[in-house]
Amino acid sequence: MTARLTGLVVAAATACTPAADAPDTSVDGEWAYTVRCSFCHDVPNGIGAELDAVTLASYTTVGELDRYLRVAMPHEAPGTLADAEYDAILRYMIGSRRLVPEAGDAWPLPDSTRLQTP
Repeated sequence: MTARLTGLVVAAATACTPAADAPDTSVDGEWAYTVRCSFCHDVPNGIGAELDAVTLASYTTVGELDRYLRVAMPHEAPGTLADAEYDAILRYMIGSRRLVPEAGDAWPLPDSTRLQTP
């Protein structure tokens, strides 16, 4: 087999396997946040804290915030959302509150990425 043909076979085989770090972007983060989070966090007398930049940045890193969301949220049924929903909500909160300056479309962010207030 020639080197070129071998390269094509390898490329075709790897194109059929899902990438381990490719996030599922089919879930809209703002929609997921509105449906899953805003009832408790964005209403007067809601049971959750206001999720402003200062509150979210207190988790220090992307990884800490991500772990908290997956272990503790939603309050009434922790850990029950699909991974794609947790990822989308995390991306939405980080982006909408500008917690990672200059992150752009780089996703997933490393867990060690520091959260900052704008």
